[in-house]
Amino acid sequence: MGSGGGYTVGIELFRHIALARPTWKVTLAVITGNALHEEAKSLSLPANCHLHWAPASTANIRARMVYERGEFATRARNNHISAILQLNGMIIPGIGIPTIAHCQDPWPYRPEAWDKKTDAIKAFLKRRANKRAFRQAAFVGWTSGYLKDLMCGRLGITPKNGGVIYNGIPDEWIKQAQTAMPPYAGRPLEIVTISNVAPYKQQEMVIRAIPELLKRPGLMKLKYRIAGHCPPAYAAHLKQLATQLGVADAVVLEGRVSRERIVQLFSMARCYVLMSKCESFGLPAIEAMAFGTPVIAADCCAIPEVCGKAAQLCDMDDLPGLVNTIAKVVLDSELAEQMRLEGLSTLGQYSWTKAGEQMAEAIDSVAKTK
Repeated sequence: MGSGGGYTVGIELFRHIALARPTWKVTLAVITGNALHEEAKSLSLPANCHLHWAPASTANIRARMVYERGEFATRARNNHISAILQLNGMIIPGIGIPTIAHCQDPWPYRPEAWDKKTDAIKAFLKRRANKRAFRQAAFVGWTSGYLKDLMCGRLGITPKNGGVIYNGIPDEWIKQAQTAMPPYAGRPLEIVTISNVAPYKQQEMVIRAIPELLKRPGLMKLKYRIAGHCPPAYAAHLKQLATQLGVADAVVLEGRVSRERIVQLFSMARCYVLMSKCESFGLPAIEAMAFGTPVIAADCCAIPEVCGKAAQLCDMDDLPGLVNTIAKVVLDSELAEQMRLEGLSTLGQYSWTKAGEQMAEAIDSVAKTK
């Protein structure tokens, strides 16, 4: 289980695989003491869902590898586990249990998203692990066609058994939007990004757009809200940048927020902005559409495939283009309403119920028979 979007995908697949196959026992391995994983204790889950708590030491990658190949592998065999779903696109070497390697991370294949000297080495090691999985996994899944083409092309391997399984959004959000899309008129003059906060996510680019936007007629009181986990040092950098640009009062970093707050932010924003350089799906963009919130996003990775015509796309390095696009969407109520309707028609493609059923079918196709 990862953090941020990876955690959301893990929890929702866990829940919906269990709902799709109520006679199965579905177990999710989480890390003791991990602030995000500990949230799983308070979740409302189907009766056939179970949590397995790995030692806190497994937060370290080396310790986790030792644990997976040792204690975890022994436990899995002793409990006659039928199949393992790995959400990192990898397999546990020598596990001897059919594994579904589900890929949801293009980062090792996107140098544009690397910002540390050690990133090239980390990316190489992850690509090597992906390559092993492509050769040995019983089934390989990808969160988008983009990611499948990217990884297969770079690794030079197309797994014999695999397929695209899109992420989803809650069924209740889809039903609510189709019944009565949240109103748009009267929303405060605010834009929002909900995502992990990191250099490659480019919240900084949106902050740099704010001074120019505040000069536009009708946008002098615009506010930009950023929600999502952010390392303290990077949060301090973004706040310092906003101060240097003279827009400290217009930029609000909320940190990681509750599900209820996420709903509030989507429901009150004039638009959702995602200028990330590295996305295997772009889940928050689809979530924003469920709340009738127009989406502005980078024209890269899986975003065009997933969002289709429902989003206004910008070149990921085009700051003036981003400024113009935000101004256009926020100030043009006719365009905003058209985007809201396009978003509504897009939602039906992406359901966690559908994703859970597809993943359950993949597990069915490879699981050990008793």
